[in-house]
Amino acid sequence: MIKEQIQKLENIVDKEIDGYKNIEKLYADKKEMLIHGKVNDLFNIDAKITDTYKNINDCSEARKQMARNMEVQGFSLTDIINKIKTQDAEAAKKFEEKKAEVNVLAQNIFKLEKVNLELLKHGIHVTGKTMEIILKSVKPVTEEYNQKGKNITKNQLEMSSIVEEA
Repeated sequence: MIKEQIQKLENIVDKEIDGYKNIEKLYADKKEMLIHGKVNDLFNIDAKITDTYKNINDCSEARKQMARNMEVQGFSLTDIINKIKTQDAEAAKKFEEKKAEVNVLAQNIFKLEKVNLELLKHGIHVTGKTMEIILKSVKPVTEEYNQKGKNITKNQLEMSSIVEEA
């Protein structure tokens, strides 16, 4: 019975790890999209990331439930390892390897997420500067004339298209 529960728990953890691997790949893809300015594809990649996180959350809930069924005090991999060490040393070793893999994936995901955030900030900054340049270049020249169309700059000669000859 305990072997069966451990196997189910191992399958759940494997699904979680696959989800984190997928997240890592999606974040790497997102980084490339941000670098190359493929803004249209960002919405799709963010939707995939959200869906993958939902799947990971479902696996996490299943792991919590299995841990409760096995009477594990907590639901973390460390708690699970500590509980099954006495019952199945080989399974405990597998879970320790899985825990190490999750830690590496978590660090990689964190780094990618941080880089992506900086790329987004940079993109917003560049977009803001570009908009400033565009707005300055298309700014109407109305500041040089009053409401009657008279030139208000002091250093220019006053000229009119209607000039009477003396």
